[in-house]
Amino acid sequence: MTPLREFDRFRIGDELHARFALPNTEPFPILADAVYDLLWKRIVNLEFPPGTRLSEETLARELGVSRTPVREALLRLGQVGLVRVSARRGMSIPTITRQDVIELYDLRAAIESYAARRAVSSISEEEISSLRERQRLAHERANSDSAAAADAFFHADLALHEILQKRGGNRRSVRLLADVMGQLSLLSLRAALTPDSRLAAIAEHQRILDALARQDAGAAAEAMEDHMEAVKNRSLADLERLHVGT
Repeated sequence: MTPLREFDRFRIGDELHARFALPNTEPFPILADAVYDLLWKRIVNLEFPPGTRLSEETLARELGVSRTPVREALLRLGQVGLVRVSARRGMSIPTITRQDVIELYDLRAAIESYAARRAVSSISEEEISSLRERQRLAHERANSDSAAAADAFFHADLALHEILQKRGGNRRSVRLLADVMGQLSLLSLRAALTPDSRLAAIAEHQRILDALARQDAGAAAEAMEDHMEAVKNRSLADLERLHVGT
């Protein structure tokens, strides 16, 4: 399997933020919002290992701002689960647990099956064809251990979930999904590096696309729910291996 260090060029936080984050429509953006977006991406990009203590003073110095917008941003990140806030120990990067994985994927299943059901009425044949082509290209490379294979899979995966949110989600579900996916970034990245996981996910994606092509809303939602359940189970097994290896 391709080691994570060879996949550093893929910045999952930047990708998720670009695809799912809501644009800032304020004519004069608040500094804390800019700091929040930057720290969100850095955390999801795995720049801080789990358990890392986050110093307001150090981050403020790095970013060239005062401590106030950094503190505001960190508190907001705590509200979406990307930072652990403790009265005694301050702020730190959380370590994902088995229960976290279960809860996060169950939440993803609810958000994404809702979007898949609603997307049936608005997704175009051209969009489905484009998604199928991405899946085909990812499948061609899936058995390779190269970073290019992982890259192809991850972009095909994100493209599918992105278009379903655009066609069937709403502003709140898109933002919530980005935060949920951000918390799962380590496991998601590891799954992209595993040929068996890629092949399984691609087959599940094809079932979703088949239901969308038939305009069968119930089947699309069910296929997405089954996909999320399968991904959850693979992630739980991977989390176990990750803990054994530490």
